[in-house]
Amino acid sequence: MAFYRQNVLQQLYIDSHDELEGLLFARLRCRDTAADLSQEAFLRLHDSEDLSAIGNLRGYLFRIAMNLLNDHYRSAGVRSGATGEEAEELLANLPDCRSAETVVMAEEQLDSVAAALAELSPLCQRIFYLNRFEGRKHKDIAERLGISVRTVEDNLARALRHCVRRLPRG
Repeated sequence: MAFYRQNVLQQLYIDSHDELEGLLFARLRCRDTAADLSQEAFLRLHDSEDLSAIGNLRGYLFRIAMNLLNDHYRSAGVRSGATGEEAEELLANLPDCRSAETVVMAEEQLDSVAAALAELSPLCQRIFYLNRFEGRKHKDIAERLGISVRTVEDNLARALRHCVRRLPRG
């Protein structure tokens, strides 16, 4: 049974790690904190007693991560000397990700973005990923890929325009 549990968690990690860390990075804009919270979410899931009682492990993992993110914001508000009202306002502006429906909707939106991006050239996809999910600056991307900053800017604009055209309006 332990072997099955380990395989399930390992596959979940392979399937969800990059997406989870990218989601956290998009909210935090800090790679290190996103990586820390992602790792902590996986550890908490690993330490859960009975995984068979959890219907949607992926959704549960993302819920753990959102709870950790909320805790992070709370403690950051306390450390920065924010008043209780300021901390509550900060938390009130976070999207509510508590329901399974919200998780499913987010997954569908992410699938739509992935499908739209798959229609673009590999270079355009890579530039978009480096900028939006890893938070890299245009100059850094250009140096890393051996292209001009202008090419990075053009491809990012192309990717964004394409996503706007292809994604359903909600």
